[in-house]
Amino acid sequence: MVAIHPFRAWRYNPDVAGQLDAVLSPPYDVISPEEQDRLYQASPYNVVRLILGKSYPTDTDAENRYTRAQREFAAWRERRALQPDPVPALYLVEQAFRDGGAERSRLGFIALLALDGPMERQVFRHEATLAAPKQDRTRLLEALPANLEPIFCVYPDAGGRLQERLRRLTAAAPTMQAALPGETIRCWALTDPTVIEEAARHLASVSVLIADGHHRFEVACAHRDRYGALMTCFVSMADPALVVRPIHRIVQHEGSGAAHALQALCRVEPAADLAACLRWLGDAGEAGRFGYYDGRTLSQAAVTPERLARWLRSPSVPQPVAGLDVSLLHELILPQLVPTAGPIRCTYAADAAEALQAVDRGEGCCAWLLRGIPLPQVYALAAQGLALPPKSTYFYPKVPSGLTINVWQDTMIPPMPSPASVSE
Repeated sequence: MVAIHPFRAWRYNPDVAGQLDAVLSPPYDVISPEEQDRLYQASPYNVVRLILGKSYPTDTDAENRYTRAQREFAAWRERRALQPDPVPALYLVEQAFRDGGAERSRLGFIALLALDGPMERQVFRHEATLAAPKQDRTRLLEALPANLEPIFCVYPDAGGRLQERLRRLTAAAPTMQAALPGETIRCWALTDPTVIEEAARHLASVSVLIADGHHRFEVACAHRDRYGALMTCFVSMADPALVVRPIHRIVQHEGSGAAHALQALCRVEPAADLAACLRWLGDAGEAGRFGYYDGRTLSQAAVTPERLARWLRSPSVPQPVAGLDVSLLHELILPQLVPTAGPIRCTYAADAAEALQAVDRGEGCCAWLLRGIPLPQVYALAAQGLALPPKSTYFYPKVPSGLTINVWQDTMIPPMPSPASVSE
């Protein structure tokens, strides 16, 4: 069972740190160098200085972005730019944003996820992790033993019962709020024991899925003997504003012959424009549909029924994953381009227009536009212990960093509830 607990968050003091708008940031792993510069300029207290500080050529083992984050955090607490809340709470977070021209409002809450017992059945993972990001987050944790930003998990919520209960609480005045590029944030500190117990009881009855934060989760699990919990934002899978986008591929290769190889694998037809191509992708259809842009023509490409059937009879990946478009691209189509086109390198974009523009800028030979994977399917695959190819999902919007910070020396984790107490 998933055990969650309220905690005494350290939060920004506006009398010292200024407006919340200037001190929040996206999660560390989606911050570009340009965004990092902007956040640095926004405020001397922006949380980016902790989660993704700048590196310099003169850095040493004794002086680097991890040691600077350690000093910054200590100084901010001493100046009272960050202050602890007086009592433990759950932190309700509402993110209002636009998606495809529609106004949406996603609701979640931040709590501590207890890292106790076998986590494989409590927390499902759908992405493989890499050594370098885990080493990076470990070094930061060793320098600064705190949860600086929450991971993001989604949970089953049949009928949206917990979601509706939490939504009613947003009628009260928020504890804090901020306006960020493309979204507005409101947050409430929930201290009502009845609300906390209801949320804890529901989470104890389900398994959750990591949306963002696989590397931070694994690092936290590796240190569970010291810290025992991980700050997590939980969002109901019943929330209609829970948006899961595909991640498109920008492919770079050398040589020629890719177009001929593609014609042997797919039916390829010109697309009228990007909007028409995306509509075609969004229509229900067989596996293996893609938008394909070579810098001159945008096309609609579909794996032929014969090649699709042959692949599904003997795939190189587990059968439940084999029919995903992203698997077909990386395991069937792109390998066929290697003999004629040479080594292949992929970069990624969550926005289709941005992927095409990257090709126009010379950052790739072609772009592949993908369809999104329905969230229930992602959950079902993860529940089987199956990992998707890297960069298969993009949960939007990201949970902002800096709303709450968990300092473990201030955290008191209560005993795990007994099965009887969570089944009532």
